[in-house]
Formats: sequence, C-alpha cells, structure tokens
Amino acid sequence: MVRNLKNALRLLFIVPLVLALTGASGAVLADPPSRAGRLSAVEGEVALRRDSSRDWASAAVNLPVTTGDEIATESDARAELRIGSSVLRLDQATSVEVLRLDDERIRVRLKEGSVAMRIRSSDREDAIEVETRDGVAVPAAPGQYRVDFVDSGTLVSNHRGHIDFRTDDRHVGVTEGRRAQIWNDGPTDVQWDEPDEDNFMEWSFARDQRDDRIARNKYVSPEMTGAEDLYDYGDWREYDDYGPVWFPRDVPYGWAPYRYGRWVSIAPWGWTWVDDAPWGFAPFHYGRWVRIRGVWAWVPGRYIARPVYAPALVGWIGTPGVSITFTSGLPNVSWFPLAPREVYVPHYRYSPTYVRQVNITHVTNVIEIDRVVKTPRQVRYAFRDRSEAVTRVSERILRAPRPVALDVERRRDHRFREWERRGFPVREVVRSDGTRVRTVQPAQFMQQRGDRDERQPAVRDQRQDERLRFESRQERTEALRQQQTRERDERVGREQEQQRQHQLQREQQEQRREQLRQERRDEATTRQERLEALRQQNVREREEQGRREAAQQEEQQRQRSVLREQQEQRRDEARRTQREEVEQRQQERQQRLEAQRQQEVGEREARRQQIEQQREERSRQQAMQAQEQERRRDALRQQTEQREREVQQRQMQIQQQRQAEQQQRQVEQQQRQAERQRAQREPQQDNRRGGEEEQQQRRRPPFGQFEGGR
Repeated sequence: MVRNLKNALRLLFIVPLVLALTGASGAVLADPPSRAGRLSAVEGEVALRRDSSRDWASAAVNLPVTTGDEIATESDARAELRIGSSVLRLDQATSVEVLRLDDERIRVRLKEGSVAMRIRSSDREDAIEVETRDGVAVPAAPGQYRVDFVDSGTLVSNHRGHIDFRTDDRHVGVTEGRRAQIWNDGPTDVQWDEPDEDNFMEWSFARDQRDDRIARNKYVSPEMTGAEDLYDYGDWREYDDYGPVWFPRDVPYGWAPYRYGRWVSIAPWGWTWVDDAPWGFAPFHYGRWVRIRGVWAWVPGRYIARPVYAPALVGWIGTPGVSITFTSGLPNVSWFPLAPREVYVPHYRYSPTYVRQVNITHVTNVIEIDRVVKTPRQVRYAFRDRSEAVTRVSERILRAPRPVALDVERRRDHRFREWERRGFPVREVVRSDGTRVRTVQPAQFMQQRGDRDERQPAVRDQRQDERLRFESRQERTEALRQQQTRERDERVGREQEQQRQHQLQREQQEQRREQLRQERRDEATTRQERLEALRQQNVREREEQGRREAAQQEEQQRQRSVLREQQEQRRDEARRTQREEVEQRQQERQQRLEAQRQQEVGEREARRQQIEQQREERSRQQAMQAQEQERRRDALRQQTEQREREVQQRQMQIQQQRQAEQQQRQVEQQQRQAERQRAQREPQQDNRRGGEEEQQQRRRPPFGQFEGGR
C-alpha cells in the first residue's frame, strides 16, 4: 500500500513538469530555426514580451530573442541585440518587434524611437531589415546605419555603406554620409540632410570600435552569436584530442557549466538556459564542455560557417527533462553538461536532418546519432555520475518570471524632448474626436538648407559638449577597469582562503551528514505514520465521493427519463407532420401525372400523323428514284455494249499484230540459220586451202638448192 501511494505521488509530480517542459514545443511541427538573437547589452530598464504572452518581463543580458518577441527600453535605457555578426542597437524610449528571425531573413518593426545597425556580412540573410509605418529600410551592403521613427515620418541615416528605403510608390537609395527624411502622407516625399551624431550614435560607434579591436576569431565562425565576448573573458589553447579549447577566467569556486543562471521557456525550443556570466551565451548554446586537469573548458568543435543554435546542450537525469526524488519530500530537477563527441537529443520536435546538423560540430557519424536518438537511455555520459558536473535544484526555478509594467507616458515625453533637442519642434494637434495630442512638426522635414545652416553653430557646440562628456565617461571607464582589476586580485586571495577553509568544511559536513542520516532514520517512522493517516483519509474521501456519485447518477437518471419523454413527444409530432406532408405530396404528384398523361396522348397522335405524312412522301421519292435508276441502267447497258465492241476490235487488232510479228520472227530465224550454215562452210574451205599449201611447201626444195640436184 505504501509503495502504491508513493508511485501515485511520483506521478502527481511528474505529469505537470513533463507537460511544462514539453508543452512549449509540442505544437511546433517543423524544425526550429537554426539561429536566435541575443541581448548582449542592457543599460537601464529594458522589457521583453514573448509572442504568446501579453505581459512584459524584465530583460537581462544573454536572453535569447526569436520571431514574435518585442523589446522596449525606458526613457533612460538602451539595449543591444546581436544575431550572428549583425548588431541592432535600441536608443532610449524605443520599441521594436521581431517580425521574422529564421535561416533566410531578419526583419524587425520599429514602433517608436531610434535604432542603429552594424552589418558586417554581405550575405542577404544577415542584413537586418527595419520596417516602419512608411516602408522598409533594407541594407544593401555592409556598413553602419540608423533609422528613426516619429509620428510624422521616418529618418534613414547612412554613416557608411548603402541602404535602400522601399515604400509602396518608390524606392529611395541613401548613400554614405546622407540622411533621408521620409513621410508617407499621400505620395512619398523625401528631404535630404546630414546624419546626426548624438549620444546614441557615439555610444553605438564606441561599441563598434570595441568589436573592431578584437582580432578575427580563427577558432569559431563570426556567425556564432555571442562569440565576440570570449576574448575579454577567457583564453584559447589547442589540444590534440579536442582542437581549440577556451578557458573562462575569474569563475567562482565550485563553478560548473549550466549552474549559475536560470531556465526560461521560449517557443519553439521549450526550456532554454540563460546564464548569468557576461560571456555566457555561445558556450552554452554551441559546442561541448570538458574538464582538463580539474579545470572546466569549452570545446567549440569543428569550424562551421553557420552553426546551429541549441537551447541547452545538457543531459537530464531520470525522465527526460525531469528527475523526481523523495529524500526531501519535494521534486528536484537534475542536469549535466554534455562532453565532446556526445550526441545531443532535443526534447522538442525535430527531423533527422536537424538533429544531425545540431551535432555536426562534434559528431559526424550518422549511424551513431540515430542509435542515440532511438535508445537514449542506453548511452553512458561522461559527467552523469560526477558531482562536480551535475546540478540539482528544486522545480520551483522552472516558473515564469513576474511581469513588469512600462511607463508609456514617461517614454513618450522623453521621446518628444529628444526630438526638440535635435531641432524638430513639437506641436499640439486636435483630432477628429476633439482630443489634443502632441506630434512632431511635419513641415520641419521640408525646411531649406539655409535654416539648417543657422543651427550649425549650436549643433557644433552641443556635439563638442557631448564629445567632452564621452571622454569623461572613458576616463571613468578606465578607473572602473582598474578598480575591477584590484577587486579581481582581492577575489583571488579570498578564493585561496576559501580553499584552505574548504577542507575544514568537508569534515564538518561529514559530521552533519551523519547527523542527517540519523534524523532521516527517525523521520522514516514518522513518515510511515503520516502515510497511514493519509491512506485512511483517502479511503474516507473515496467513500464520500462514491455517495456523491450515486446521488449524481440518480439525478442524471431522472433527467434522462424526462428528456426521453420530451423526445418521444417531439418524435410523434414530427411523424404526424411528416405523414401529412407525404399525403399532400402524393396528391400533387397524381395531378401532375394525369396532366402529363394527357399531354403525352396528344403528342403521340401528332407524332402518328407526322409519321404517315413522312411515309407518303418517302413512297413518292422511292418511285421517282426507281424511275431514275431504270433510266441510268439503260444508259449504262448501252455504254457497256459499246465498250465490248471496242474491246473486240482491239483484240482483233492485237491478234493481227501478233501474227505479223510471228511471221517476221520466222523470216529472221531463217536468215540466221542460213548465216550459220554459211559460216560453217567457210572454215572447211579454209582448211582445205591450208592443207594444199602445206603439201606444196613440203615439195619445195630447201633454200639454196635447185629442184632435182644435190
């Protein structure tokens, strides 16, 4: 009985957590995108709202951003969003919505305020497109750009590169060193001037210079989001077994990957790790972790031009994503980092191609990946049973953050003051409903170049003051950096002192463990008593529930009887109505049949008369045709007799010709025979003449002798 009750309690804790961990990704049928954005800088109060939520939540560094998310800054705050090598920075009192962030395109909607962009790649899928009410700003080349949106129009500034602004009726190309003032109140109108260099752009340029000072990373791709912070917070080394390895600096004692941070549910991946370290994005969403000589190090793996983003490269102990224990009476969640060459199996929807791509940096054997995906419980992980790697916490950490509220009016007032400071006056207008609102003066966009020149001295003085403030800020930053160095040295000393005290703490902990074991043995007996009381309470509750169910069944039976009687009455009424309708339809049908029968009789009589007339006409035509055929036969007979006579005459002529030819052939044969006989006689005569000449030759004496002498 106790074992069954324990299993029931275990299921009671497991089901909600499994649903929470897998519900965020269960509705997604396709593969998730291979990249996500990162909030890399947060200054002041910045809020974020997810696609499926209505409440704003406070945003922090390393928070992933994807399609459907909305980011807003307060009047004294700024933020920076990085997607691979591309950067989007938000000024004070600015709100943007991510319309699309996938493998093919990045597009955001600027609802209010100002944004600055730094594009480093020439690939189209890395360009950040900014959409406003007036159109879409599309960078055409790597460079530095800015887009401002006010109630009356859009400002597109090009500090370096080339950017196009596309509206419904025209495309505006903004070249380097120019700013286009665009508003779409009817036909698109454009006014040109020079870009601003205010505090926001100085802050943006300083961030770009910091990125430019960092040498090109030869170990990881520039499209790996978050890799730009690794040089400031760690060191690179190379090992034969792992290749490039990164060692973080200034981590606290007892630090382990995926231990100092929090879990956030983000669709379509589900639970996603957000680390507290300022560098904690790339090492926790790409690559693997390893311990080298007792020190944690991050292994990025093979160099991939566009690595695939993962929510957290960890393994879970027990049920995938959940581990339930009853040592303390509350459910706990446990996880550990994956080691090099270990397969990551997602807990959200994925295809075989996706799981191969997300593991390609460390595992290239497709057969091994498929085996681990099919039988994940049979895999032996390197860090599963090591206490320095496993993190176990209460399930209370897997709760949604508290919502925050944005002061809309304060942000709007700050935005109008900022536009007035930049030389764009604000006026009050009366709407059709009688309410008064403030807006930027549209006519100011059409001012001439001379008006701008009059403001140049004041603007130059203001920029000089801002530059001095920026230099003062750099000095304060340098002093702060030196102070941080001193604090780091002090922290190292404290850590050494902590290591000396650690041995003493271990002995004290061993004593406390022994005391806890004794207390747990004592609590076991008390727990058995509580379980027995709980069992009796469950029996009473089941009996009470049985009585309630019996009463409910009686009430349901009575209601079913009443409902059955009502249904029977409705059926009788329906049958009666149906019979009346059937009888009426039958009468109407008989009337239609009688009318059709009379009509058919008249039609048959008319057809019979028509057939008789056709027969008579056919008989007359046949008689005429017979006469015509007889006349044709007589003419044909005469023609046949004439042809026969002609044929006989031709035959007689042919016979006479044949007889003449035969006589001629006989004469020719006789002539040839006579010639053959004559030819036969001529050789005989020649032979006789030859014999006589030979005899005479023989009788003749030899040459030089006389006939009859010696």
